[in-house]
Amino acid sequence: MRLNLLPARRNRGSCFLDSPSERYEDSFLEGAGEFHQEGHLDSTYAEFLSYDLRRLQRQFGAFVRDLRELGKSKGRKNGYRDCVFWLIDDGHYIGQISIRAELGTAYLMTYGGHIGYSIRPSRRRMGYGELILALGLEKCPAMALTQVLVTCDSDNLASKKIIERNGGRFESAMDMDADTLRAEGRGADRPAQKLRYWIDPPSVSGRQTR
Repeated sequence: MRLNLLPARRNRGSCFLDSPSERYEDSFLEGAGEFHQEGHLDSTYAEFLSYDLRRLQRQFGAFVRDLRELGKSKGRKNGYRDCVFWLIDDGHYIGQISIRAELGTAYLMTYGGHIGYSIRPSRRRMGYGELILALGLEKCPAMALTQVLVTCDSDNLASKKIIERNGGRFESAMDMDADTLRAEGRGADRPAQKLRYWIDPPSVSGRQTR
């Protein structure tokens, strides 16, 4: 699988991470519809927060508030805080990245890692995946993260390249049991390993992200 680099005409200055906000409602709901069509609405954390697509459309403001609460200590769910940011380009929602300063569960310590990210289907293979991870890594030192665990499935070659291009150092490949495969949305007929990488955030490593 060939992964396209970010096109030269789209400079980094037009893209930034922002906290979830109602100002992006229209483009977010378009992106949520795309995730829903491919069966991955939870890439937006909607299902995690008990929202289906219709409830998202009716109660978008409440969803945004719930999403922001995940990053607060009092809003911690399932043992960890999750700071969610949306990638915005020219005022439009492109995808999201979540940063977990504490790996508060066995799943996160083994399979989930400190960072998870997703790009809406219509904007994939355009360089946004590499950029959203680079921008997310820049936020890690402020969260006292000096080393960041990032993982991907062994058959996700695009994500593997994104991690490696952001300085990922391969550590190990972990088998996933049946319960983990189900949690990942995979059946027993689609086994995969979880690849574990460690990345030094830019201000720690001294390198510059793109």
